[in-house]
Amino acid sequence: MAYKIICTLGKQDIPVIQGQPDFAVDLLDTNIILFGAPMSGKTNFIRLIITILHKLYTKNDEQIFILDFGGALTDVENLPLVSAYFDNANEEYVKRVFKLLEDQLKINNKKLQGKNFRDVDSERPIHTTLFIDNVNAFLDEPRYSAYHEKLAKLCRDGRSKGITVILTASSTKGLMSYMPNFKQKIALEMPADSYSEIFSHGVIPVGSNPGHGYANVTIPPEDTEATFPMQTAYEIQINRSDDVNSEAFRKNCEKKFGSEIKKKYQRFPDALTPGNYRDYMNLDADYDDDEEYSDFTACVGLDYTECREVLADFGLSRITAIYGKKGFGKTNLLRRILKELSGKKTGNGKNFEWNYVFFDDGRKQLEEFYNLYKNPDDGDETESPRAKYINFSREEPVLVTKTGTFENIKLSPIQRFIKYIHEGYMDLTNIKRLSSKVTAEIFGSGYSPVFREERRNTIFVLQSKFLFVNTMPSLIFMTIILPLMAARAEEMNWIFIFSDVRNITESEMKEYFNSNVGTAFLLDNIAEFVGERGIKSVFGQMDVKSLKEEYARCEEGDGYIYSIEKDELKKLKFIKEEGEN
Repeated sequence: MAYKIICTLGKQDIPVIQGQPDFAVDLLDTNIILFGAPMSGKTNFIRLIITILHKLYTKNDEQIFILDFGGALTDVENLPLVSAYFDNANEEYVKRVFKLLEDQLKINNKKLQGKNFRDVDSERPIHTTLFIDNVNAFLDEPRYSAYHEKLAKLCRDGRSKGITVILTASSTKGLMSYMPNFKQKIALEMPADSYSEIFSHGVIPVGSNPGHGYANVTIPPEDTEATFPMQTAYEIQINRSDDVNSEAFRKNCEKKFGSEIKKKYQRFPDALTPGNYRDYMNLDADYDDDEEYSDFTACVGLDYTECREVLADFGLSRITAIYGKKGFGKTNLLRRILKELSGKKTGNGKNFEWNYVFFDDGRKQLEEFYNLYKNPDDGDETESPRAKYINFSREEPVLVTKTGTFENIKLSPIQRFIKYIHEGYMDLTNIKRLSSKVTAEIFGSGYSPVFREERRNTIFVLQSKFLFVNTMPSLIFMTIILPLMAARAEEMNWIFIFSDVRNITESEMKEYFNSNVGTAFLLDNIAEFVGERGIKSVFGQMDVKSLKEEYARCEEGDGYIYSIEKDELKKLKFIKEEGEN
């Protein structure tokens, strides 16, 4: 016997059979569209179906998605079967629902292997019901125009694959092209001419009588021998829904579903914090068991689609770039990353011993981190056995030349940084660029710093504008030194974080930098960013039009993570860390 999801919604008056049978619908046989004026009973109708589903099914059978453009359904948000409830306050959540349902349709198609949902006896996917209250508001919003066709596809293809769409509307405006995919049509209080548009024939207006209206028949009444035109509109009276806030309904839900109710997909708070972000995780998310991570992952936030932890793997991706506007949270992200990495444990349970190099400029935005991660007893000096702070204001002390004489040589910040790399990380003495040694090009022919050791386990945080300007030392660092260090980064356990990437104008420098970055973060509206400067960044191959369609504008705390190796872009809400601002 074919599987059915029968909801009895009220009584229907059908004169040709001289009866008033139950008005029922099968959610596997039809999508439903309900029209009605304000206060005509549309919200009650949605509540009624939701309460029926809670009485008939469990979390293994049914999940409910709600897009509330009317603002009257907040009291059903926390019911057990409601996997997601969103209004239109944050555009990203609306787009998230369509992405989730697209993914669900793909999953169902794969599991059903060409069969209809109702004809499968075992291994049946979970059924999904999508409610959109006041769909006219959704259709009238220009920012959602890219999702009109996605809604049409769900209406057209979803029902036979286990996704039912239920819409409420105040008018037929913009909906006529959707109507062929809605076998069940209902009209409560409406203008007289609207009934003709909905049912293709006129009816006597019902007036102001909540729950009273017209509907065609999709399930013939039982014990009916006479035939009658099922597409004709017959009078109906919709039942009143149970009070979802009543003690009786709440106790019945607790008895059936348990007292702990958590939606799969939640609205994030104004700020995700280390203390609350786990409360908003989707614990039922299907994680890829084949995905491998190193020992140096950092949880930076939750992704907007499935509310999963977003893990940046600094062991596999040794060079990370952070892009974004001032005030969008780049420093907060760096704070989170360093906190996560500094807390990593060794095999004996102790914190991993990192060295830190902070390359700052006149903004001194990394001074906070140097003070935090240097050895506590090192005072106010900008050099510590554990950390080095290279900044714009400090001048280099006396240097030794080849002739053995002492001279006061003032080095630029980028020269001081490269000197520190040479002395403590990589011998640059014999490395050549064209026909000359890089040390001679960087420091002049009269000076060659002394290589001392190869230091392991170091996090380089590079937030200096001098890295991106078109000078010889910067060009040599980006095109020669950085690629050489990247090649040995896994062996030496070096991590590079470019915490405020600037515009790179020199083509060779840009090419080398972009090719070495493994992971990129963006704290900005991605379509605008790519349109303005994308061709010069690691995001350069992305299509602006598709980005506008797929991603909404960023709210505070939003951003993106882009895995260059996987070519995978995710939008997420970042975890906000306490710290200096």
